[in-house]
Amino acid sequence: MPPKKMGVNSKAEGARAQKAAIESERKEREAREKEDQYWRESEGSKSRAAKKREEEAEKRAETAARKAEALTEAELRKQREQEQAELQKKAEEAKKRQTRTAAEEEYERMVLVMNKNRDDSIIEASTVEDAISQMTVADNLPVDKHPERRLKASFKAFEEAELPKLKEEKPGLTHTQYKDMIWKLWKKSPDNPLNQIAD
Repeated sequence: MPPKKMGVNSKAEGARAQKAAIESERKEREAREKEDQYWRESEGSKSRAAKKREEEAEKRAETAARKAEALTEAELRKQREQEQAELQKKAEEAKKRQTRTAAEEEYERMVLVMNKNRDDSIIEASTVEDAISQMTVADNLPVDKHPERRLKASFKAFEEAELPKLKEEKPGLTHTQYKDMIWKLWKKSPDNPLNQIAD
């Protein structure tokens, strides 16, 4: 028999490939670190950018010192006056807060608030009966656009009211016969919401 051909072990191949990738990444990192170290040593203790930043900071400090020396007496007087004006303004605001005085506009705004206690839409009654008698139902109610939504509930109420009457008038019928008679009456009844639309 010929020797068996062995397939490739995929797990072993994957592990070898992963190992090789990690090794190559480590070598690249070491090479980058060596190069960075070389450039750091060649630039000296400070980089050019750091030196430039220090020089700019020194220049700014010198110009600020020159400006401080150049302040004249007139400018100093002006600054003092502004500071005094601000202090006086703050003192006046504090006095207003303490005395709680209000300007005319503020007073009008506070006083001319509508008194909701005397609103006509509010009903004043000492008993439930008085409140119900004072309430009015609008005659101009909007037209019910969907009476079919109330159909089931109104039919139940109609059925409960009519069933005892029919049983007195026509005793001895079956329950389904009573139901059929109630349904016929319901179709003609003014309580039926579908008949109210036609009116």
